[in-house]
This record gives sequence, C-alpha cells and structure tokens, in this order.
Amino acid sequence: MATMQERECSAQSTERLPFSAVRSPGAYVAHDNGDLFRVPDEGLSADHSPLIEIVCTTPRMVTKISDNPWVPISEARRLAADADLYVDF
Repeated sequence: MATMQERECSAQSTERLPFSAVRSPGAYVAHDNGDLFRVPDEGLSADHSPLIEIVCTTPRMVTKISDNPWVPISEARRLAADADLYVDF
C-alpha cells in the first residue's frame, strides 16, 4: 500500500502547468531541460522582492515534485525520477 507521501507525489506528477501559473511554494522540475526551480513563499508575493519571473517565447512547462522548496537535491532527484521526469540538476 502506498504511503501518504507517495500518493501526494503521484498526484503532483500528473499536474503539468506553465511556470507562469505557479501559485504555491515548492520545488518544480522543468519539462524541457530538467532544471529544478525552488519557489519559496517570498517569490510568489507581490509584497516581497525579488518576485520570480521567467520570460520566454513559449510557456515553460513544469511539474511540482514537492511542497518544500528547499527539498534536498538527492530527494528532489528521487521524486523527479519517480515521476518519470528528466533530471538535470
């Protein structure tokens, strides 16, 4: 039987969204090149600086792998691999 964390990771791995639609803190993996984006609360609030913004000609598709933006790299790699995402971090 899957643990709660495994079910959460599985549910998150199916949610593919453009980076511009990210509204919650966490760790996200880019689909095009496997980059890891750490998105803290402060990066999403207009009251804080710097506000995270990626400017590109096509939407940057990402998948959230953890609610913790500071998830250790080894754990982030495992979560991304479990979600069948390309990893380059």
